[in-house]
Amino acid sequence: RNVNFIHGQNGSGKSAILAAVQVCLGAGARRTHRARNLKDLVRKEAGADCSGAKLRVTLLNRGADGYKHDVYGDTITVERCISLRSGGYNGYKLLDCNMKEKSRAKKDLDAMLDQLNIQVENPVAVLDQEEAKKFLTGKPEDKYEFFTKATELERLDRCYASIADNILEQESTQARARDNIGGAIDNTKKLKKEWEQFQEMDKLEVEVQEMRANYGWSVHSEFEVQLQEEMKKAQKFSKALEKRKAELVTAEQSVNVTDDEEIALKNKLDELTEEANQAAEAKTKLENDVKNSLAPIKKKEQEKSVIKRELTQAKKMHKGALRRLEMARKEILESQGNAAEEERARTRKIAQTEQDLAGAKEKVDPLKEEIAKHLREYQDVEPSVAQTKETREGTERQLHAVQQKVRAMQAESGEGRQALAVFGSKCTALHAAVQKAAKAKKFRGPVAGPVGMYVKVIPGKEKWAQMAETAVGFGALDRFIVTNNADLELMKRLRKDVGCGTRDCALYRIHPRSTEEKYNVPAPPQGVETVTSVWNVENAMAFNFLVDHCSIDTCALTDSKESSEKALFVRDGR
Repeated sequence: RNVNFIHGQNGSGKSAILAAVQVCLGAGARRTHRARNLKDLVRKEAGADCSGAKLRVTLLNRGADGYKHDVYGDTITVERCISLRSGGYNGYKLLDCNMKEKSRAKKDLDAMLDQLNIQVENPVAVLDQEEAKKFLTGKPEDKYEFFTKATELERLDRCYASIADNILEQESTQARARDNIGGAIDNTKKLKKEWEQFQEMDKLEVEVQEMRANYGWSVHSEFEVQLQEEMKKAQKFSKALEKRKAELVTAEQSVNVTDDEEIALKNKLDELTEEANQAAEAKTKLENDVKNSLAPIKKKEQEKSVIKRELTQAKKMHKGALRRLEMARKEILESQGNAAEEERARTRKIAQTEQDLAGAKEKVDPLKEEIAKHLREYQDVEPSVAQTKETREGTERQLHAVQQKVRAMQAESGEGRQALAVFGSKCTALHAAVQKAAKAKKFRGPVAGPVGMYVKVIPGKEKWAQMAETAVGFGALDRFIVTNNADLELMKRLRKDVGCGTRDCALYRIHPRSTEEKYNVPAPPQGVETVTSVWNVENAMAFNFLVDHCSIDTCALTDSKESSEKALFVRDGR
């Protein structure tokens, strides 16, 4: 059953049918032992008009071993075309059960034959006359060749040799590729080293920012302590002066002397008072001279406040500024010491004059002696009062300088819109370019920046300003904010036009709804300060960016470890 026998006389075409099946299912012309190439298999008797030959073999495709039954159906027809003319089609076609073409790929034919276990080049499966002769009467070499073909060792050997050739070719390709990427590897190492250097520069920039903030706040704290001490001294001397004035008024009211000696004494006292006034004018002139001499020192202090970006040079400038400040203080103290010495000389002169007058009024009653006693006490108090006044004025000048420093620091924190350079060397130029583009209506949505321009320190919260800036981190206050991709691309071009580097004036895209109003962030607990309670951010986009990017509503600020532990302590003991 299912076995076909083909019989006939010699030369009737039995072997031709077998060769046709082999060629149609993928065998080469040499395998049939009838021709060297496929064109020689076409019979010449067909005439000059013959364009070629076409072979078709239909195979059953049923059962569990079928090949892609859903594509080809119950039968698969293999069509092999052999063209004798140039431009004709030479190849295979796989047709389904409805004779519709599904594929022309040789790999699909090989996969189908492998699935159906058809081996057209295996002499055990297809044994033609030539192979039968070799098997029966051939040499041992021919029989071994028959054996290798029958067991597919020949095919495996060819596959192995092809794989070995592919491996050698891949190794050669790999060696060439490794040689080609040698320069790229060196460039990658160089770029990695440069990236590490940039990382170190970023760390140094952060340290410079911290040192600049620490220096400003240390100067502020020092002057504030000095101001409090001088105010206490001034209050103490003011109380003593009021007390002496009250005692003098009481003594004058209790005395009623009208004799000539008392009049002369008063005249002498008036003369001494006039001399004291002249001395006071000289002291005022000296104060003006001291003030004029302090002008260059103040100028140097302003120059000192400009700290360069490199940490080493910033430290050197800081030490030099401290030395100049100490010299200025010594000069002021020496000037104050000279004025005090002159006051003490005048006091000694007045005391000597009073002693001379005391010898002249020995006959005056004890009441006059009481008046002279109070007068001497008044004269003793007067230099201290003058010195206190001078000290108070000096303290007021120091207070004024400290206030100027605080205003300058607030301007650096964003209070002054004219101090954009503090956020980076390119901020001023980029801000001007953004304003120009906004006037030309090139932006499709709102644009804000730099963020630090909208930040103000709430009055009374200056002591937390430095910690708030540190909590926000480096590279946040110089950001520019947009709301869409078109504006983002425009800002990139503006950054390129003004020469911004990779770390200058970074960009941030925020959702358009975040431009309407500020986020409703909760207030911090009682006794706890956060960045939102220390800073007042005017712009809604800048405020929402700081909340989203820097979490300023959750950054708690404390001035010591103890206060932070107290703020975080839970009452149930956890």
